[in-house]
Amino acid sequence: FKAAHELNPELEARYAANRLGLTRQLHFSPRSEKSLDVTLSLNGIPVATVELKNPLTGQRVEDARRQYKQDRDPREPIFEFKRRTLVHFAADTESVLMTTRLAGPATHFLPFNKGCDGGAGNPPDPAGRTYRTAYLWEEVLQRDSLLDLLARFTPPADRREAR
Repeated sequence: FKAAHELNPELEARYAANRLGLTRQLHFSPRSEKSLDVTLSLNGIPVATVELKNPLTGQRVEDARRQYKQDRDPREPIFEFKRRTLVHFAADTESVLMTTRLAGPATHFLPFNKGCDGGAGNPPDPAGRTYRTAYLWEEVLQRDSLLDLLARFTPPADRREAR
């Protein structure tokens, strides 16, 4: 992860060597044709999934939430809690929800919105050029931001578990 300062060229080089990937329509199980809309990976290891919905086609963020709860088996390796993907986002053009643990119908999602005028939701883009949820792509899931979040919220691996 990124060093606190630039005094150590080796750490800078290691940070620069990290490879972030984005995979569309990742088929995650050999037992079905189901796929994830977007999977983000760090050095080939999945770290985040996103189910995207478009109100113009009649689907909203609630449909993505339902998809994670009903259509995503938490026993699949990519969804295993504390072993694979760290966060799952449900998003449409207006709202974003997130969870760190899939547990079937018991899955609990939290709003991942910026807030608008002191309330829930997201503010419109002042320039009117993009969706209310553009911050997810433009700020949160950008390279430095995503790596910083992973560094802060990923617990160190217990080497005893690996044995």
